[in-house]
Amino acid sequence: MANVVNGTNFRIYASGVAIGEATNCSMSLTVETRDTLTKDNVGSWTSSALGRRSGTLTSEGLIAFDTTNLGVDDLFTHYVSGTALEVRFRQTSSSTAVPYWVCTAYLTGLEMAAAVEENSTYSATWTITGAVSMAS
Repeated sequence: MANVVNGTNFRIYASGVAIGEATNCSMSLTVETRDTLTKDNVGSWTSSALGRRSGTLTSEGLIAFDTTNLGVDDLFTHYVSGTALEVRFRQTSSSTAVPYWVCTAYLTGLEMAAAVEENSTYSATWTITGAVSMAS
């Protein structure tokens, strides 16, 4: 049986520091298609070619101002600065052979929520600029 990775062990790192108090994280990669249908191949099927690639990373978590990792206050500072950062989507493993994804991204969305008698939460969205590569 394959050694399936536990989602708890995946994190987003910005400039080498984990996003703190995270409860969920994801990376979404997409590629646009462009229509290549011509009068020579008209029919009931479309014809397409690949176009531009893009991606986002998202992190959700609990708000804590005393975290030893990147907290919502640090995320806000990155959001305001508008500086692109090296971002990694990887396992929290001590093994150097574990593959991970690395890119440059801007923090383009930061949402905070605080319902009555519930944990205060945040959601952060990173927009990838340039290529994504896989390393280990």
